[in-house]
Amino acid sequence: MAQAADKAPEVMIHGYLHKKTRDGRWQKRWFETNGVFLTYYKNKKMEKLLAALNLPQVGEIRMLPEDHPDDPEGTGSYFAIALNDREYLLKAAKREDAELWVTKLNLLKNSSLGTDDGNGVAAAKQAPGTPGKPTEEALKEASAARGEAGLWVKFASSCCPGPKTA
Repeated sequence: MAQAADKAPEVMIHGYLHKKTRDGRWQKRWFETNGVFLTYYKNKKMEKLLAALNLPQVGEIRMLPEDHPDDPEGTGSYFAIALNDREYLLKAAKREDAELWVTKLNLLKNSSLGTDDGNGVAAAKQAPGTPGKPTEEALKEASAARGEAGLWVKFASSCCPGPKTA
């Protein structure tokens, strides 16, 4: 059943993934969804947001085959997010985890909400009372910040609410 156009799916996923850098190294990072955004931090403390991605604006999000060169152990726990002419490679702890990430990220990608600067990047500041939706000012900042940072927007401030406290 299709969801109403003004409602984002309530899909939340978070956890550690390994992200492949441009120079081929793998970095362990804390990832989580926030509305239609995929955000990541250096660690679970979420002290500094490193980047955010507006999922409805990306290309294909898919599992990589077990015989992919980046999966020498053949674990099948690798997946990719296509952004224009670049493919971001991520690795989960096991195949089932990677499949869950791909499924949930595709649900968010296919939602009707999400605003960006036209190139798959989302901004750091949210409109008041609209979690996951950036302000116009932040979109302009994201566009200006794109340059060498790639399509993940790098932030000095956070775009999303901090850690949830009980």
